[in-house]
Amino acid sequence: MTHDNTVFVQIWDLNEAPVEGPVSVKVEDRELVLLRRGDTLVAMDRWCPHQQGDMAAGRVLGRGLKCPLHGFIFSVDTGRGLNCPGFNLSVHDLNVKDGLVSVRLKH
Repeated sequence: MTHDNTVFVQIWDLNEAPVEGPVSVKVEDRELVLLRRGDTLVAMDRWCPHQQGDMAAGRVLGRGLKCPLHGFIFSVDTGRGLNCPGFNLSVHDLNVKDGLVSVRLKH
């Protein structure tokens, strides 16, 4: 299936898998990391653009996600590298309806 910017793909059931930290999810050929802090739910690319650190093994620090390899921190709002200029992760749009989470992938 080919995605454009208008297609949301269902990826998760909030009722079955509550999340407190980063969790990896595969959406067709893309690997994402999902995280929830309070009422905020975020989907980002899973692999750090620096040296492919697994962001699903990272730590959430306030509004940032820290890579476990070298400590690069990315904004959960924008994906912009906060302490690593020039490195960014894509943040993907989410839709939650009736406990089902769907994502719209950015290419």
